[in-house]
Amino acid sequence: MIRINLMPSKKRLAAARAAAPATSMGQFWVLGWLAGWGVLIAGGWWLLGLKDDETTALRAQAAKATTAAETIRNEIDEEGLEAKKKELEQLEAAIGKLEKKKRTPVYVMYDLATLLTDPSMDPSDPPRLDIDEAKLRRLKKEDPRADINPRWDPSGLWLHTVTENSGTLTLEGSARDASDLAEFVRRLRASGRFGRVTSPDFNRKTGNDGGDRHLDWTIAGVAVRRWN
Repeated sequence: MIRINLMPSKKRLAAARAAAPATSMGQFWVLGWLAGWGVLIAGGWWLLGLKDDETTALRAQAAKATTAAETIRNEIDEEGLEAKKKELEQLEAAIGKLEKKKRTPVYVMYDLATLLTDPSMDPSDPPRLDIDEAKLRRLKKEDPRADINPRWDPSGLWLHTVTENSGTLTLEGSARDASDLAEFVRRLRASGRFGRVTSPDFNRKTGNDGGDRHLDWTIAGVAVRRWN
């Protein structure tokens, strides 16, 4: 009779017991590795989802900004702005021309006052007449009586009014006699401030008692060469 021993041998039991723990640890390591990758993949998808949301929001904001810019651009009247710009340039040019033509009577009135200043009032500082020497030489060549008297006493001549029209003055006043008026006209003609001077018109005046004789005179054309 043949006997079969169905009971495992001690060696086989020992080998099986040794292999069992090793197999269990390997399975746990594989499961952990798979779980880790699963977490990483899930986190990556979540982060990608956040980035997509931010990108979508930024694109929406950019679209709104572009629409607003287009609306503003359409509302701007470029032709109107260009016309206003040209109008402003023309206005500035006109102001510049007016500034160049701007005249002030200060210097002209000062020269008239200098012509009528008595040099004896301050001998150490005689009035500085604005005499054009070349012009005076030409006048004396044409008429030797055109020379001025530097020590003339202007107290015998009075200036009443000065009016201006288109760069020409009209002077009105009185004088003690014709010689004072003649000296004043010579000074006007020799001045570098004034140009052509017309001959004066005058009338002799006498008081009711026969005294106080004087001249009332008008010089209707005194051209101003320089205002400043």
